[in-house]
Amino acid sequence: MTTTNLNATTHLTSLSGLKLIAVIGILACHTSLIPAFDACARMVEVLFVISGFLMAYNYQNKETKDFTAISLLKRKLKKLFPIHLITFLLQLFFVGYWAEKTLNFKFTIGILNLSFMHAWFKSTEFSFNNVSWFLSALLFCYIITPTLKSVLKKHSPLLIFTLITSTRFYLEYTINTEPRSISLDLHCNPFIQSLNYSLGYIVGTFFTSTNELNTMFKEKLKFFEHSLLEILIYTLYILCCIKLDSFYRIFFILLALPLVYLSAHNQGLISKFLSLPFIQKSSTLTLELFMFHSFILYHFPTDKNNPLTYLTFMLLTIAVSLIYRLITTQILKKQTPKA
Repeated sequence: MTTTNLNATTHLTSLSGLKLIAVIGILACHTSLIPAFDACARMVEVLFVISGFLMAYNYQNKETKDFTAISLLKRKLKKLFPIHLITFLLQLFFVGYWAEKTLNFKFTIGILNLSFMHAWFKSTEFSFNNVSWFLSALLFCYIITPTLKSVLKKHSPLLIFTLITSTRFYLEYTINTEPRSISLDLHCNPFIQSLNYSLGYIVGTFFTSTNELNTMFKEKLKFFEHSLLEILIYTLYILCCIKLDSFYRIFFILLALPLVYLSAHNQGLISKFLSLPFIQKSSTLTLELFMFHSFILYHFPTDKNNPLTYLTFMLLTIAVSLIYRLITTQILKKQTPKA
C-alpha cells in the first residue's frame, strides 16, 4: 500500500456533518428522546472513530517537525481547556450536588477533573460536567497519535489493525466475563477509547493511500452506486444498534469504520446531505453543544408529557453555545496581531 500526495487541507465536510449528528444523538439519548437503544455509547464510538480518521487524514502523510505528543497536546488544550474550565465552574457553583460537597472533596476531585485525569477512575469519571470525560479520553488519544503514526509507517497497518481489534475484543470479553480481573470502563476509560480511535486512524491512513478500493470509490462508482452503498451501511448500522443493543461494543465499532470511510468520500446521497451548508455551519458548534448540554439539562430537565421542555432545552443549549463561541471568537481576534 503506497501513499499519495493527497491535499490534507481539503475539509471532509461529510464527517463534520456526521459529528454533528452524533452529538445530536447523544443529546437525544440524554433527554430520553431515544430510549430504544444505547444511542449514547454508539454515538460516542462514532465520534472517536471520526477523530482518529481525521487525524490520520490530516497528519499521517504530512511531515511536520513539531508533530510530537507535547506540541499536539498544547495545540489541542488551547481549544479544549477554556470550555472545560467554564463548564467545570458552572457545575461547581450552580449545580447543587457539587456545590454542597465539602471543600476538601471538591478540591481533591476538582484537581483530577481539571487535569483531565478523572476519566481514568470509575469513581470520578462522571465528576462535575459529566461529559467532560470525553475530553480526558480524547486528549490521551492525541498524545498517542505521533507514536501511532510512527508505528504505522514502520509496520503493516493490517497487522496493527488486527492486534488492536484483538486486544479490544479480549478486554471487552474479560470485562464482561471476569469484571474483577480488569477494572476498565468500556465507555469512559481513555485507554479503551484510544483503541477505538486507533482503529479509526488506521482506516484514515487507508483512505489517504493509493489502492484499488480507493480508486474504485473515487473514480469508478457513480452517484447512485455511492448512495446505495451509503444507504445500505447506514441502515445496517442502525438496525444492528436497535436489534443488538446488548451485543459487544467492538462489533459496532467495526461497523462504524466502513460507515465513516464511505461518508468521507462525499459522493453519495447521505454524505451530500451531511455536507449541506446549514449543517456545516451548525457543525462548528459541535463541541459547545456537547459540553454545555449537561448543565442546561440539569436546570431545564425534559418531560415526555410536555414536548415544549425539549424545545426549551435545545434552544437554551444552542443559545449558550453561540454566546460562548461569539465571546471566544472576539477574544481570539483581539489576541491575534494585525498584519
